[in-house]
This record gives sequence, C-alpha cells and structure tokens, in this order.
Amino acid sequence: MSASDDFIRSSGNLAYVNMWLKLIALVLLVLCLAITGTLVVKTIDGRTEHVVPIVINQATGDALVVDYRVIDAAGEERAPVEVRKFTEDFLADAFTFNRFTVQSRLESLARLSTPEALNQIRDSLNLPRRSELISRNAQGLFDITSFMIIESRPLRTRVYFRTRVFAGGGELIEENTWVSVMTSRPVRRSVRNPHGLIVIEYRQSHFTNMED
Repeated sequence: MSASDDFIRSSGNLAYVNMWLKLIALVLLVLCLAITGTLVVKTIDGRTEHVVPIVINQATGDALVVDYRVIDAAGEERAPVEVRKFTEDFLADAFTFNRFTVQSRLESLARLSTPEALNQIRDSLNLPRRSELISRNAQGLFDITSFMIIESRPLRTRVYFRTRVFAGGGELIEENTWVSVMTSRPVRRSVRNPHGLIVIEYRQSHFTNMED
C-alpha cells in the first residue's frame, strides 16, 4: 500500500474521491470530443472553395475585395440579392412614371430615403422636365445594365442604368444612360419598408461609355 493510499484513507472517503475523479475524467472526455469535432469541421471547411467578391472600379480600374454582408442592429443579414432588389425597386420608383403613378412613386421614394437624400434624388429627377413630359401624356421606363455592391459598411452600391421616355403613341422622346451611387443603411423591417433599408445619400451622373 502506498503512502498516497494511506493519505486518502486517513483524510477522506475513498468512494467520494473516486466519484470526483470520474467526473473530472468525464469532463475531460467531453472537452476532447468537442475539440476533435471542431478540428474536423475546420478541416472540412478549409478544403471548401470560398468565393471572394471582387469589384472593379469602372473609373480607376482598381480591383477591390468587398465583404457583401450587410447586417442591421438586430444581427439580421441582408443578402446581396435583396440589396439588388431594394435598389431596383427604388430606381423604378424614381424613373418609371406616367400621369397615373407619378405621385405615388414619389411618395414611395420619400418613405425609403432620408430628407437629405430625398433632396438629392429630386435634383437628379429634374422635376420641371418631368412635369412637362407628364403633360404630354408621356411614360418613363428604366432598366439596370450593371449593379455592384462596392462597400458594405456603410452599404454603398453603384448602378449603371438606362432611362427612356415614350410619347403616348409609342414614339421614343428621349433616352439617357446614367451611373448612380447610393449609400444606404439597414433599419428595422416594417410593412412600409419590408427590405429594412433606407437611402441616406444619392449621387447620379451621365455615363457616356455604356454600350447598348
């Protein structure tokens, strides 16, 4: 019999000590299994090919690696496809119009943008010219030719698009190509704003190098 056995017998209950030794061994076993599982998951994930989003700056030619994750304060993520849909709907409200929908679409823009951004958007729309077109019963249409998320914090998108205005008889009155940069931020989703995004800055200019 060893001196340690004599110490255990003299200082405590042997069955009690054995119970704690078994519990400690069980905890160590669970930890080892957890670490092993983590290593297996990391090994499998390391063998998986991850797509790295890269955006080409059309003005400078720079190639930028971009994190597309847009997360609100509640930790909910906005997928790139949802960001694109929000942008498309927003520009549709801005540039798709006729005399029956012009007012409702402008009201929708007001719900989805801050007052500062709304003023920038109104300047880009050239409302006096639009009033003239509406008086001629014209209809405005738009289509996106290129879309990219260039920054996620804050959310900044660049969109190349074309606008066309047709007369009541179907004659093409005017056609323009544009590039716009929209800065948005995620907000709480609601019935009025199901995407949970709001525009805080808007810039737009003519783009003359776009091919049809």
